[in-house]
Amino acid sequence: MDSHEVGEAFHELKSSGKVRYFGVSNMSAGQIRLLQQHCNEKIIVNQLEMSLHKLGWLDTGVHVNQAAARNNVFPEGTLEFCQMENIQLQAWGSLAQGLFSGKNIDNERDTVKNTAALVKQLADEKQTSLEAIVLAWLMRHPAAIQPVIGTINPARIRASAEAMNLTLTRDEWYSLYVQSRSVALP
Repeated sequence: MDSHEVGEAFHELKSSGKVRYFGVSNMSAGQIRLLQQHCNEKIIVNQLEMSLHKLGWLDTGVHVNQAAARNNVFPEGTLEFCQMENIQLQAWGSLAQGLFSGKNIDNERDTVKNTAALVKQLADEKQTSLEAIVLAWLMRHPAAIQPVIGTINPARIRASAEAMNLTLTRDEWYSLYVQSRSVALP
């Protein structure tokens, strides 16, 4: 990106009244800093792929100074930067394409099957939907992540809305995380 051109475009859009707020998608802390340097408008949202299946955003912080960090491509410091700068994190792909909420997983790895079983167990215990458990897991993180559910199916939207009235305990949250990553925390 040419950050100068993007900054100018943001300014034109804002001054013409076409846009009130600006957000980005899939940007690292460094990319946001660069863009912000050439833009008078504050970036208020960063959409990133985050889910119980896509864990790079969490593992980056867990694997600091460890060999496991070599395989993680999530940009280090992005989660913390967004929190410090009050940039709302929005999780696209938050339902992991239904892996833990009803999709046929017969051909998936045992990790996915075991995580789906734990999601189901928690949903049964709490008398809520599978989607609610998956989304409540994201929403429990201290970064106040907003899930983007990416569906137009009314039943799935209703099932997802149940997450608003659900708070997982820390033990439940960590159990889901550890199960999904299939490796104990260091």
